[in-house]
Amino acid sequence: MAKRGMMIMRTIRLVSLLAALAVLAGCVTAAQRRQNYVDANPDLAPEIAAAILEGKVVEGMTAEDVRASWGDPLRETVSISEQAREETWSYRTPIGQFEEGKVILNFINGKLVRLIHS
Repeated sequence: MAKRGMMIMRTIRLVSLLAALAVLAGCVTAAQRRQNYVDANPDLAPEIAAAILEGKVVEGMTAEDVRASWGDPLRETVSISEQAREETWSYRTPIGQFEEGKVILNFINGKLVRLIHS
């Protein structure tokens, strides 16, 4: 009976180790994510590509550019009218070029039009 218990514990440890390795193998660092995005989008304007690689955001970026640079926002809100689709994203700092405070990004029709740091 004691041998069986030891075998079960070893099996559980092995399965846990394999699961952890599988999760880690799927992880991509922020720098790798940025580089992959820039490589996959060779038509990016040079200043947009440089900002993404540096982990920054600048007005004129698309929502996809911002996600590549900073990842998913903490919060997203969307408002759709006859004239435009407006999105507001918020991030916690430190992120990109900001060390502290809160960062709000405003998009109109998928383009970053305003960046607010408070």
